[in-house]
Amino acid sequence: MTWPTALHLTDGIPGDGFDGWQNYWNLWWVKQAMLVEPSNPYFTTYLYAPTGVSLQFHTLNIFNGWWTLPLQLNFGLAVAYNSVVLVSFTLAGYGGYLLSLYVLSQVTEPSLQADVPTRRFAAFVGGVIFTMSPFHFAHLLGHMQVFSLIWPPFYALWLIRTLNVVDNSSHYRVSNPIMACFTTLPYRHIALCTLFLILATLVDWYHTLYLLIFTGITMLWAMWNLKTSQVSKTCEVWTPLVVVTLIGSLFALLMSPLLIPMMQNARQRPDLETGLAQNIALSADLLAFITPSEMHPLWGNWVKNLAENFSSTTSERLIFMGFIPLLLGLYIAITQWRQPLVKFWLLIGGSFFILALGPYLHIGGQIVSWGDWPLPLPYLLLYQIVPFLNLTRSLSRYDLMVMLSLGVLSSLAIVELARPRANGDTRGRVSLLTHGYLPIALPLVATVLICFEFLAAPYPISLIDTPAFFHELAQEPGDFTIAALPMNWDRPTPLLYQTVHGKRLLTAYTSRDNPLELAWRTPLLQHWRYLVADIIDQPLAEIAPTIFYDFNLRYIVLDYWQMPPGPEREGTEKWLQAAMPQATPVYNDGRLKVYRTPPQTVVQPYLSLGEGWGKHDDEPVSRVINDQAELFLHHASTSPLTLEVTAQGGGATLAIWQADQQMAQLSLTDEFNHYQMALPTLTTELVKFSFMVDKPITVSRLAIMER
Repeated sequence: MTWPTALHLTDGIPGDGFDGWQNYWNLWWVKQAMLVEPSNPYFTTYLYAPTGVSLQFHTLNIFNGWWTLPLQLNFGLAVAYNSVVLVSFTLAGYGGYLLSLYVLSQVTEPSLQADVPTRRFAAFVGGVIFTMSPFHFAHLLGHMQVFSLIWPPFYALWLIRTLNVVDNSSHYRVSNPIMACFTTLPYRHIALCTLFLILATLVDWYHTLYLLIFTGITMLWAMWNLKTSQVSKTCEVWTPLVVVTLIGSLFALLMSPLLIPMMQNARQRPDLETGLAQNIALSADLLAFITPSEMHPLWGNWVKNLAENFSSTTSERLIFMGFIPLLLGLYIAITQWRQPLVKFWLLIGGSFFILALGPYLHIGGQIVSWGDWPLPLPYLLLYQIVPFLNLTRSLSRYDLMVMLSLGVLSSLAIVELARPRANGDTRGRVSLLTHGYLPIALPLVATVLICFEFLAAPYPISLIDTPAFFHELAQEPGDFTIAALPMNWDRPTPLLYQTVHGKRLLTAYTSRDNPLELAWRTPLLQHWRYLVADIIDQPLAEIAPTIFYDFNLRYIVLDYWQMPPGPEREGTEKWLQAAMPQATPVYNDGRLKVYRTPPQTVVQPYLSLGEGWGKHDDEPVSRVINDQAELFLHHASTSPLTLEVTAQGGGATLAIWQADQQMAQLSLTDEFNHYQMALPTLTTELVKFSFMVDKPITVSRLAIMER
C-alpha cells in the first residue's frame, strides 16, 4: 500500500517534500539534543539563531526521535524516517486489530458470537480499515506526528478493558462499599492506560485531545451502565470516575515538566491561538467523507477536481470512509442497533464525526446557512468554553477516531455476516458459501476491496537531494550561522540541508511563529524578510558588517531552485546587493549562489524593534503603536547621537523614555511630521527606549545618526 517506499529506504521519503523535511529534521534534532550536544530538546538555537526558538508547540513527535536513535546512528536519517512510516502503519493496524478482537470477544448477542479463527479474520478487517484509511495516507504526505497512529488504538483498548464498558454490572462489586472504590481498582490497567496516553502525547497533542474526549465519553457510558444495572453500592457507580481521575492525575503528574510551561506560554502568547477562521477553513466537509481518494491511481485525477471545492488542503480534506466500510457499518447499525457494544461504537464514531465537521456545517465547500445565519455545530460551543481548544487548527483530523470506530463496527458486521445460516433461518436467508469457507472468504474479499478503495500507489516520493556545497560546509570548523535566501516566507528545505551541514540557521520553518525571531525586528534582515523597506532607515551597506558580526553570520546562500525568475528573486537580489554592493560569490553552481559576509572593521550603531510594534505595512511603509513599544539601540558610541522619528497621531501624545528618564514628549498631528531628539552620551552595548502613547499612532521612519 505504501509502494514504492520500499525502493527508497535510503534515498527518499514518502510525501510531497514539504512538511516531510520538517519531520525529517525533527529526528535529526532529537539525536543532536540527546547525544551530540546534550540540551533541552524542546528548545533549539540551531533555528532562528542566535535567540533560538521553543519547540513546545512544534510537531516534534519526540517519541519517534527517541526510538529511531539506533537506526539513525547505524543507517542514517532516511532509514530512520522510513522505519517510522512502516512501523506506524503496521502497529497502528495491529492496535486496531487487537481492539476489534477484544470487542468481538466480549459480545453477548448470539448472532455476534463466533469462534476464535472467525473473530481473528474479522478483526483483521477492522485493523485494515483503520491503518489503510485515506486519512492515514493523506498525512503520510509529511505529517509524521499525525500518521504515527500507533498509540490511540492501544489506549482505547486498555481503557474499555479497564472500565469494562460491555458489562460492568459486577466488575467492581465487593462486599464492603467503603473499600469498593480502592481495593478492586485495576491498577495494572490504569498504569497501562497512562503509559499509552503519555506515548500518544509524545507523538502528537492532537492524539491527546482525541483520547481525552474518548475517555470522557467512555467514562460516562460505563457509569450509566452501572447505574442502570441496579448496582446497590453507590460507590461502585462512581468507580469509573475514580479510575479516570487516577489516569488523568498520573498523566498530569508525569507530564507536568512539559505541561506546565506549555500552559504558561499558551496564556502569555495570544499568537498561538489559531482563531476560529482557521478552524472553519480546516473543518471536514460533509461530502468529503464519501468522496473517494484523490490519490487513487484510477479515479484520483477526476476526484481531485471535485475535492478542490472543499475549503481545506489535500492532507486535511482526504477523509474518505470507504464505501465497503460504510456499508458494513450501516449494516451492523441497522441489524444490531440494540446491542450495547454497537451503540457504544456508534456513539464514539458519531461524536467524532460531528466534531470533525467543525463550527459550521460545510457541504461542497459552502457553509450551510439557515436564512442569513450559518448553521452552527457543537464544536462552536466547545471552542468557546474548553480551555486551550483554540490552540488547535485542523479539525478534520478528528476523523482518526471515526475510522477507528468504523473499523470496530465493520469487524462486528463481518462476524454477523459470516455466521452459519441454514435454509430455515428465521430471516429467510441462505448462505452463499458453506460455513467452512465463509468466515475466511468474506474477510478476505472485504480486505481486498477495501485496500483497492483506499489505494494510493504509486505513492509520491521525495528524493533526498542536498547540494554539494552543504557537504563541504559540514567540514568547515567553527560554530556560525548561515542565512538561507529567499526568506520572505519559511521553507522546509533549509531544514533538510541543516541535517547535513549542522550549522545554525538565521530563520526556519516551525509549526508556530517564533516570538523571539529577530528577522522582522532588525534592519537588513527585515528587508530580506519583507523584500521592501521597513521603518528603520539606515544605510544598509554601512551597518551590514556589524549586524553580520552580531548574528555570527558567515554565509548567505541564495537557492535559485526556491525562487524562480520573478519579483521574489528580483527583490532578494536587490536587497542583498544593497547590503554588500561589492560582494562576489564564493560558490556558484547555477542552483546555489553563496556569499561570504564581509568582516566588521568599524562598529556601527543601529536600531532594532522590540515588542509592541504593529504589523508591517508597505504602502506606505509604517507600523502602528497602540499602547507601548520598545526600540533598541545597539552599540551606543561615545559620540553624540540623534534619534529621528517620523510619525502622525491626530492629537496623540508620544512619550519616549530611556530607563526611568523621559527623553521627549511629542504632540502629534494628523500629518506625518519629522522629530529629532538629541540623546545623552550612552556607552552601553544595548539601550532600550520605550515609546508610550495615549492613543494609537503610526510611525513611518526611525533613524539614528551621529551629531
